Amino acid sequence: MPAHPDAILEDTQADFFWVPSDVRVVDRAELAYLACERNMPYLNTVVRTRAASERVPALIAEVVAAHRGVRSRWLVCPQNHHPALLAALSAAGYRSGPAHDGFTLSVPDWQAAQPSVDVQPIRERSSLLAAIAVSDRSFGHSHGVLGPEVLDQQLEQCRGSRVVRVLARDSAGVPAATGGLTMFPALRFGLLWGGCTVPPARGQGIYRAVLAARIEAARAAGLERVGLYARLESSAPIVARLGFQRHGRMTYWERLPAVLRPE
Repeated sequence: MPAHPDAILEDTQADFFWVPSDVRVVDRAELAYLACERNMPYLNTVVRTRAASERVPALIAEVVAAHRGVRSRWLVCPQNHHPALLAALSAAGYRSGPAHDGFTLSVPDWQAAQPSVDVQPIRERSSLLAAIAVSDRSFGHSHGVLGPEVLDQQLEQCRGSRVVRVLARDSAGVPAATGGLTMFPALRFGLLWGGCTVPPARGQGIYRAVLAARIEAARAAGLERVGLYARLESSAPIVARLGFQRHGRMTYWERLPAVLRPE
């Protein structure tokens, strides 16, 4: 029997092939998380929790220590949504953050008009840096200064077989939108991530063009479905209108650095 889409989406989070060399990976049956000295939530995230209620406080204490001084994030999804976990997270200073719904789409069923937007795969450092700048401007936060090693690793992934990143330009040739796709051949699934458009270019079909380019890449790779965790107040209405099927709710619980510093 095929895995439920909620389970597939969670499984994609625990494939750590992409992590930079300065990120520590902890991956065991009851807990999987990333830890990094850089204050970037996606590098300090718990992606899987499978533990009895009595073990939860100890696991949270372990993560708090591993994420000391940085913004800590804990993925709470349908598979681990339990009152004991939520209560323990709250007691440890975590707070419920933006909610996302899981969405998936059948790749063979996808039909879209050929967009008139210039969307190109990222293959060179200049395009990668432009995409990072677009993302920072769109989401209102900074990735910080990325060293050559990190940029080289990201570029190597873009040139490989599992990660597709694209950059779209507006009619004036200015970078306006970007997005990524990570392929999971064993799951026949592609995870869409980082899709965004700078504010002045919104409402012009550029987001749709970036999405279409990634779905076509998934089709070329023989994937059956693509999906994402879509934030309720932003991308969720868009992908719902485009025919994505809605699944379970995922929420990031977050603990800010100020909470982690000693008194």
